[in-house]
Amino acid sequence: MWLRILFVALVFFIHFNCRSQKDKENCLGTWTVVSGKHVLSERFNIPIIGILRNYEVFHRYEFVFFRTGLRYRISPKFSGTWGYAYLDSKPFIDSPEGLGVQQHWLYEELSHKMKLGKLGICNRIRIESRWKLNPMGTDLSHRTRYKFLLTHPIWDNFYLKFYNELFINLQDSLFNQNRLHLGIGYIFTQNFKLEMGYLKNHFSSINYNRLRLGIVFNTDLRGKSMLK
Repeated sequence: MWLRILFVALVFFIHFNCRSQKDKENCLGTWTVVSGKHVLSERFNIPIIGILRNYEVFHRYEFVFFRTGLRYRISPKFSGTWGYAYLDSKPFIDSPEGLGVQQHWLYEELSHKMKLGKLGICNRIRIESRWKLNPMGTDLSHRTRYKFLLTHPIWDNFYLKFYNELFINLQDSLFNQNRLHLGIGYIFTQNFKLEMGYLKNHFSSINYNRLRLGIVFNTDLRGKSMLK
């Protein structure tokens, strides 16, 4: 009950704050994520993620993002993934000059997971090649990103989730962006969770504040039921 009250109060505050601001940096927005994996076998699974990001709370479309691929479990702790992603974005201010951009990505990543007692630790490094389609043509750029993730149970089915992800360009200036997140999650079943948290997205010239809302699911295509 208290979680629902907290959520409603937070959304109301953010919505009011956004309406009172004039620029995208001072406006708190939402980052809605649906993510999971489809297990194919003991070694292979298909990760999938969809993101809808808004400049304001569920208002003023910023971008939609979709990523999938094929993941191979190298060992109980290590896994590698190869895949494709698509992004469609729109500028904060509508104008003939401020046109949206579409992007197609190819990526490779390596992840390492471990536990220290109840603390879950994940390190992930990813390399991305991004083709940006715009009215002037197509631009190709490359970057790498490193993510450090911690999870820890707190009480009942609730858990804390913290991560920091640094993005580094492989051309031009090195710094691309940094994402810092702190949130809470609730485990309904082994294969279904809900998450809510605060995300700070820092660029060299601007910062974004986002309320991150997540749905996490897993399916087993080997014949087992999704919900246990």
